[in-house]
Amino acid sequence: MDTSRYTIPTDIQAIVNTDRYELNDIGMSDSEVRIYDKFVLKIRPYSKENDNEFAMTKWLGKKIPIPEIPAYCISKGTAYTLSTRIEGKMLCDDSYLHQPETLIQIAADGLKQLWEVDIKDCPHNSSRLSERLKEAEYNVMNGLVDIENAEPETFGPNGFAGPEELLRWLQDNQPEEDIVFTHGDYSLPNILVSGNRINGFIDLGKMGPADRWQDVAIALRSLEHNFSGRYRDGKRIFDFKPQMLLDKLGIEFDSHKYSYYILLDELF
Repeated sequence: MDTSRYTIPTDIQAIVNTDRYELNDIGMSDSEVRIYDKFVLKIRPYSKENDNEFAMTKWLGKKIPIPEIPAYCISKGTAYTLSTRIEGKMLCDDSYLHQPETLIQIAADGLKQLWEVDIKDCPHNSSRLSERLKEAEYNVMNGLVDIENAEPETFGPNGFAGPEELLRWLQDNQPEEDIVFTHGDYSLPNILVSGNRINGFIDLGKMGPADRWQDVAIALRSLEHNFSGRYRDGKRIFDFKPQMLLDKLGIEFDSHKYSYYILLDELF
């Protein structure tokens, strides 16, 4: 194990002791995820999302299946989030991608489960559109937008000239919000399952009350990307159509909200 990059806070050391872990490199030079037998330690540059994940987890309790966070520390601009480990396969696992009907049903069930959470006494509103736009503006103004990983059509000759122009469009074209409880990044890797049952949702930094299309848009994009083979060999696994998910949710396609929340995600 390479432990030289970070000094783990004592509160977390006291819990994990000297347990061995596997290092899960998430592709960012200044971030990492350590997988222990019973815990997951996420080490990332501090942001408001770290605070939100901790706060939402405490508020939710056992309302939906999510990890507990026994320790959360900030040191020298780095956030250390220790959460309990949830067993199961990611919903993008090959075994599910080759059972598309089952996968789509599980994805729909997860959204319904989130939307059933009563938000009337939720004290946290950082996921609301007004707050997300403030964070997006901060990211744009501080050069934190990763254009290289954006959808091919977002920027360039047939898209926006740059993040600044996209931000202005988002500010000028805000949709009316239909508020429910949302995950905030409802993509297949953030849903852990066993059989036909969801064991838990992970990566909760954007979780909270927001328009339901915040989750629906990301879910549709994730389903299309995974079924198209984008993250594998480029060979399409299944001819996914958005209405396959929407029919199970009992809603119609909203082209403006779909485009809006996909574009908003480009600034994070």
